[in-house]
Amino acid sequence: MKKVKILILTVVFLLTMALPAMAQSNSPVNKGSFQGASFNGSDGTVDTSVDLFTNFEDKDSYILYYQTYNYEKDEYYYGSAVVPATNAIFDVNKGIAKVNTTVEIYKVGYTCDEEGNCTGDETPAGTKSINLAWTFNPKSYSTSKYSDKNVQIDFDQYIKLSKGTFKNYNNVSVSGALDGKSTDSFENSGANVSTGSSFAIIK
Repeated sequence: MKKVKILILTVVFLLTMALPAMAQSNSPVNKGSFQGASFNGSDGTVDTSVDLFTNFEDKDSYILYYQTYNYEKDEYYYGSAVVPATNAIFDVNKGIAKVNTTVEIYKVGYTCDEEGNCTGDETPAGTKSINLAWTFNPKSYSTSKYSDKNVQIDFDQYIKLSKGTFKNYNNVSVSGALDGKSTDSFENSGANVSTGSSFAIIK
């Protein structure tokens, strides 16, 4: 359930960030739909997650996020990539989602001065190949909703009201590999798939 909540909050954040571009039309009401699939796995002190979302600014592509964190070494790596629809499939009617792409990875570090002011820096750390397939029952899901008011999205632009409805599919399974590491080889793992729609009134 925690991963589902994180997935929902991430989608809400991404949709909110995309609203300034969507608001270029003359209509104050903006509608959007999204699809999302995620995988998370852990091995010892290392957590890994992959999230695939609708690209709100280009409906012919998706955005993939890859993250790993080593608690023992305090090392964090991340990467993101725009995935064209030719390398990603999301078919709710058939209950499948797939992605096959390569992501550039960066190691994130922080440098702090004597006063405690910290700055982040990113170091290229190669690439990761992502080849995952999610399967789920499109008729088995739970529904959740969110709403928000008076959210600033630009210098002089606000969301007067934002509402959305999510379908969180049950019994999601995932197969494939992350840079050659099979999803079955993780000590613990989980997967989620969500779809939904939303609208926002811009003022």
